Amino acid sequence: MKIKSASAFFLLISALAFFTSCEDVVQIKLDEGSKLYVIDAFVNDMAGKQIIRITTNDSYFSNSLAPAVPNADVILKDLTRNKQFKFDYISNGNYVMNVSPSDSLGLVDHQYELRVTIDGDVYTSLSILKRKASIDSISSQYFDGNSGFGPPGPPYYLCYLNAKDKTDANPDYYWIKTFRNDSLIFSSSDINVAIDGSNGAFNIEGVDSTLFTPPMTFLGFNQFSKGSTCTVEIHSISHDTYFFFIQAAAQINNGGLFATTPENVKTNIISPSNAKTRAVGWFNMAGVARKTTTVD
Repeated sequence: MKIKSASAFFLLISALAFFTSCEDVVQIKLDEGSKLYVIDAFVNDMAGKQIIRITTNDSYFSNSLAPAVPNADVILKDLTRNKQFKFDYISNGNYVMNVSPSDSLGLVDHQYELRVTIDGDVYTSLSILKRKASIDSISSQYFDGNSGFGPPGPPYYLCYLNAKDKTDANPDYYWIKTFRNDSLIFSSSDINVAIDGSNGAFNIEGVDSTLFTPPMTFLGFNQFSKGSTCTVEIHSISHDTYFFFIQAAAQINNGGLFATTPENVKTNIISPSNAKTRAVGWFNMAGVARKTTTVD
């Protein structure tokens, strides 16, 4: 069953799946909805290709890509130092800026404004880049595949994150992304986000930093083979972005006998009051701590 259009909630869930390179099959019936722009703008301070994606909701859950919006003007402004960056359209709704190692696109505690102009309407959003965590190491452990339940499986390794969060009165929010051989591992049922590296705020007077705790450090119990690479990125996110992920994950996994009524996942994209077409989506500026290890 293909869905030709969706509510803002289901658009944002699909947008979430795009920027995490996940393809989930969604079986649900919805009424026909009006046209919306969907803006995925998760930008970070790393060198390389930064992508902001703009599409519409038309046929968003079909097997083809969502219809692209190729005529937008996309500007990212660092309001703290009065500097702006232009993203150029490439294809499939992707607006790209290549950041060289010598550039400083993202700076901690700077405020950024996203401005997307489509057919004369200006859609905006604000984000402050939060401080990073620090990664000490990634360790691995060998398992022979014999769990004691049923026939043994092939041997494998699990990787564990050893990272630190700065401890003070200010809570930090993180999105932990894991890669196997440079391919992002993502499950919509397990979006790995944390407050102060744990399940809640962590504040001990006089302590400079504290270790991240399970289950965040287990990296989703994803299996690796000997000689493969495990890469972990810890993205600093805002308070609102953290709860956007929590709400999105809850709605993705909202099913079964005790399912609740679906609700619209919030957006931080502001549409002009007189705009013919509204925009939904999310904007976040992230500082990234990154480390790679070879499993052995």
